[in-house]
Amino acid sequence: MENPILTIITPTYNRADCLKKCWESLCRQSFSGFQWLIIDDGSADNTEEVVKGFIADSQFEIDYYKKKNGGKHTALNFSHSYIKGQYMAILDSDDILTPNALERLKDTWNKYSNNKEVGQVIFLKGYREDRPICYVAHPDTIVDSIKEPRISVSGRDCFDSYRTELFVKHSFPEFEGEKFIGEGSAFFFIELESKAVYVNEVIYLCNYRDDGLTKAGRSMRINNPLGGMYNSKIYMNSRLPLLTRLKKGVLYACYSKIAGKSFGETMSDNKYKLLTAITYIPGVLLAKYWEKKYSGGSR
Repeated sequence: MENPILTIITPTYNRADCLKKCWESLCRQSFSGFQWLIIDDGSADNTEEVVKGFIADSQFEIDYYKKKNGGKHTALNFSHSYIKGQYMAILDSDDILTPNALERLKDTWNKYSNNKEVGQVIFLKGYREDRPICYVAHPDTIVDSIKEPRISVSGRDCFDSYRTELFVKHSFPEFEGEKFIGEGSAFFFIELESKAVYVNEVIYLCNYRDDGLTKAGRSMRINNPLGGMYNSKIYMNSRLPLLTRLKKGVLYACYSKIAGKSFGETMSDNKYKLLTAITYIPGVLLAKYWEKKYSGGSR
């Protein structure tokens, strides 16, 4: 059997109750030459039973694997060995795609398949097809996604897809005892290595649950400070605007303080010495404020 051109990865954890809507949206797709790769991050509910029902009643390929719970980023790392598509994208278990989503994704990739400079094709997410979360100023053009501004309507999320070879090349770092890290910790390096094409069209519909990672927000980051340090540090890169680098420097110092690092450790862990020194005190003050507001003064 010929490998599918697209792989849609769904990391999931105790979401048996909402996976059906996700599956139904894939059943409605106008294009069926894709792999749905479900990585179960140690669910304790009946996810496996539900997925077996999907597999028995689907016209497209579904592959299901279960692993020990470790967080979404570890599920994405685990997926690397099982991706069959030339291109991949992530569909969260509580979200859905519009009926033409994968056909639009496939057709756009076909336009750039021979241009290895393009490593990312990015559509929009929205609450409805006519209500995007953000958009970009230069669609349908090959751009540097690091510098291309995402113009926020009610958030900055987009529906990113990548060449599989780039996604597999750049794994998420994993820190013992931590189950969350920002997705930029891997995707930033794809952005450094390749260009992107944005399409100002909503093909991904969001449902931000109260128990999801998006709404978990700041408290999730406070409880995973080593990942926060790493993610902030990589965005201090000199290719980014100074204001962004300063903000990330403050966050790096903030997470370092929450992680219990000394000033010396904070400096030694980061090659951006001057930027770290400038932003250290504001970062420590921010850490104290966050710990008081979000965790009662302690982790």
